[in-house]
Amino acid sequence: MSSTPTANIYTILTHYALKQNNPLIHFNEFCEYMRRYSQRYLEQQEELIKYVGNSHEAVMKELLLLESDKKVAIINNTTEKKSIVVAGYFIEKLTERYRDIESNPAIPFPTLSDLPKYLTQEIYEKKVASEFIFELLKKQELNDKTLFEVGFSREVPSILLPSSVSILSVLESAIAKIRLMLKKEEYHDYFLKKIRISNPGKELAAKNFFSQVINKPKETITYLQESGDIFYYWSQLCFFIRQDYEKVKDFTQEDISKLQAVQIIEFCAAFYKNKSQQSQQRETALKNLGIILNKPPYFFTKDDIADFTDSRGIPLLGQYTEEDLSNYLHTETTSLDNNNLPNLLVFKVESGKRYFIAKNKVLPLIIRLCSEARTKIKENITREWYDSLLEFENLPCMKEQKSFEKLLQEKVKALEPVLYALLNSNFLSLIHYETRNSKEPLSEKINLFSNGKLIPYSEILMISRHEILTDAKIMLPFYYTVPILSWFLSLFFKKPGKSEKEKKNQKEKEEPEKKKKTTNSKLELKKAIESVEKELIPQGSTLDEELSNCLFQWNKQITKQSREQLTEDVNCLIRDYIRTTARSLRSSTFNSQRIKNLADTLVKSPSLSNIKEHAPLTMYVQLYILKLVKNM
Repeated sequence: MSSTPTANIYTILTHYALKQNNPLIHFNEFCEYMRRYSQRYLEQQEELIKYVGNSHEAVMKELLLLESDKKVAIINNTTEKKSIVVAGYFIEKLTERYRDIESNPAIPFPTLSDLPKYLTQEIYEKKVASEFIFELLKKQELNDKTLFEVGFSREVPSILLPSSVSILSVLESAIAKIRLMLKKEEYHDYFLKKIRISNPGKELAAKNFFSQVINKPKETITYLQESGDIFYYWSQLCFFIRQDYEKVKDFTQEDISKLQAVQIIEFCAAFYKNKSQQSQQRETALKNLGIILNKPPYFFTKDDIADFTDSRGIPLLGQYTEEDLSNYLHTETTSLDNNNLPNLLVFKVESGKRYFIAKNKVLPLIIRLCSEARTKIKENITREWYDSLLEFENLPCMKEQKSFEKLLQEKVKALEPVLYALLNSNFLSLIHYETRNSKEPLSEKINLFSNGKLIPYSEILMISRHEILTDAKIMLPFYYTVPILSWFLSLFFKKPGKSEKEKKNQKEKEEPEKKKKTTNSKLELKKAIESVEKELIPQGSTLDEELSNCLFQWNKQITKQSREQLTEDVNCLIRDYIRTTARSLRSSTFNSQRIKNLADTLVKSPSLSNIKEHAPLTMYVQLYILKLVKNM
């Protein structure tokens, strides 16, 4: 016990027993000791006050609690010879015994026979060696609180193990006992011959193992923990020793000690073998993870990565833990190589979803996404411009390249969120710089930057404003292409704009007229919306009910959280897209076919193409567009 007074009765009991050098403590004598001890140290430990008066009742109450925890045993409880046996005494003495074994392997392991015969109650916890040794090797907390009885198989007597003794020191002692035996000439040659015969073609390796066990005691456990083949040789050696000793009818204490050592080594070797196999499996799985990250589609969410499987279809998560995966992703996204970017990068799309992408796949992915987006965006803008030209309306983006570039940016943002996020990522310029310096072939094929700035979207997508305008005009009826007819028709279908002078002179008059026009336009659009609503929504149903029905059909996610996340991602994509097309909405062109065209464009985008239920998804998009426009 330390020089600082304590109120812990178990610590006091252990100290008292060790001071007497006897695990058996008379109850009345100890109560008197506690009374005097409490009076002496009461000022330093106020908790001792309960022992100052009649200490018998307070001590007995504490002893019953300790007895239930198998830390003490109460003997002759109903007589005047009531005594206490303290486990702490044996923990201290057996710890010294294990230290002696380390110095002299010939000393046997402590067993139940080392406990006094008057001890009729258990003051130790029973454990099964095959399970308990695994637990200790995984994690062991050394303390002086518990005494364990570790039971072996094959009728080998159990050993007593204090919680203050490291399992690795027990393993060292077990190996030392086997080493002591093998150093004897008759055992050395006999078991060496058996191992060499059992390993044809590997005689030299078997001999080296045998030599290492005998001559390199400090390295033996390290080899056992780290080497692959060593498990096999240890298993063979332990089997041969046990096989020979089990033929003996009357065991000596030395024989029992060897059989105990054999089982300790076998269980430890099995643990390290299993750990080695798990480590190899983990390393292989992490390598497969790196390989899959470099395969199409190249960008993955963490949920996608958690669902990766190996070539046999077995999930990788399970071959490594979630902690292993998190550590791998953290390391790959933060470790710099020669001050270059990490091998794995992270980017976020407008919806907030985070993606991982291998650094060397960023440019190939941009090339692929640009190729996929080119046709889609071109067709989308062509259709919008065609609708505007039908109304004799010339949009600024038809004439001004700056407005056209802004339109392209908005389209990429709405239709290709992944491409937009990559083009606006903070790492793209650095990747471009690294690729240029590395002189990779890809660097000659794509140049995304000029004078340190991203080149225009029209160059990235290779889309020409003049070409789109020409395509839109070609789709117009022939009389739109005849200047005189076109001009004449515009007089009837397009209202002339006011001059600047008229705008200034009639500013006050113009405001209410604009409001009236806006109101009329809204009324016309409202009528168009009602007409479309009648076409899309069956009689007796509502817009929200139909949205809910379609949502149930295409959103097949299992958990509530994943369903809500997918729904929000789709809704966000639709909102972004409608935001870019809202200015071109006209009551005259707003019909069910227009909504269907918009929905088809969205459903065919890479962001939604992975959803298999296309029909209900398309209808959902149409209804959601209708809802958005209705609430504008």
